[in-house]
Amino acid sequence: MTTPRTSLGVAALTMAVQNGVVMAFSVLYLPLIGEFGEGRGVVATVQSGVVLLGGLGAPLAGAALDRWGPRRLFQTGAAVAAVGLLLASQARSLPQLVLAYGLVAGAGLSALGSSPNMVVVAQWFPRRRAQAIALADLGTPLGTFALVPLTQLLVERFGWRASLHVLAALLVLLVVPANGFQHLPPAQGGATKAGVADPRSLHAAVRTPSFWWLATLRFFTGLGFTLVNTHAVAFAIDAGIAPLQAAAALGSVSLVSLAGRLGVGWLADRLGPAPALTVSFMSGLAGVGCLGLLGATAQPAWLAAFVLCYGLAQGSGGIVATAAATAAFHGRAVGMITGWIAVASGPGEALGAWGGGALYDWAGGYRQALVLSGLALAAGVGAVWQAQRSTRR
Repeated sequence: MTTPRTSLGVAALTMAVQNGVVMAFSVLYLPLIGEFGEGRGVVATVQSGVVLLGGLGAPLAGAALDRWGPRRLFQTGAAVAAVGLLLASQARSLPQLVLAYGLVAGAGLSALGSSPNMVVVAQWFPRRRAQAIALADLGTPLGTFALVPLTQLLVERFGWRASLHVLAALLVLLVVPANGFQHLPPAQGGATKAGVADPRSLHAAVRTPSFWWLATLRFFTGLGFTLVNTHAVAFAIDAGIAPLQAAAALGSVSLVSLAGRLGVGWLADRLGPAPALTVSFMSGLAGVGCLGLLGATAQPAWLAAFVLCYGLAQGSGGIVATAAATAAFHGRAVGMITGWIAVASGPGEALGAWGGGALYDWAGGYRQALVLSGLALAAGVGAVWQAQRSTRR
């Protein structure tokens, strides 16, 4: 029988593997550039496809969650993602890689994303939504911490194609069986099956300012963080950091974010989403500044400062936005509503992944890309304050 703790644990494991696979692209990035001989902006379109589908697929994942439940959704998503990665390992051209990795694997990974997992957990813990979501979301940084360095080791020893085989195996061997135990709580599951009318339907939700401000927050969060996440390893290597050390630093960002995620969840339940996210994003802005100083001075100390400051902010946008959405919009359509809010993260993340590489190709460096990331985080702070004001009104 599924218990609240079981559901939380399975969600954490699912998000760990999903995010670890997504973030592993950061160490596959330079080998793929060498393999296919294209510019950084062009190769980054592979990751753009993954994160774009992660956002655009959120409403479909939310609707499937409401209709079919989490078990079928997550097991199917893991299987599709594994097939996409195996096909990608056989790609002989960049278009083939974009199709297999960016679209097929991206579609499967979108079904395993944070939004549907957080919605499931939030329904098990209605009185402590933000803290429960933050606890489940601890799987996200742990997955990155484990899989990014592991993928770097695999790439160095066996090549990027064999690395994709291992990532596909993790999806099949861990995510599929674990989600055999994932269910919605009985009351919500019964309401969904019985088709109880929901006064906070999607139609009603999109007519509220809160819906659009939360979507705006998801867009700028996706843009600001994905730009840095995709290009941080390449940035550090360009600054003279050894590849394995650079990959370990990105993994360490996720480890530091364990404290940041718990902290922002605790603050959001007590002070409200806007103050909590403001503190978090200010730390993120400091981290982006430290990364810029690493490029300017080539001093490894700035890499350590980046890991600390940026890590404390990593993941906070999704936690706060989902907690705010499940509190404002509830009932049988909560998965779809939250999914439509999360859809805005897809274009933001795709723009961040591609834009960082494109700005590098245009300017010959990452300075302009880091400025764009900082502006996006500042805009996210403005959006969350507007969302909080709208909800209170």
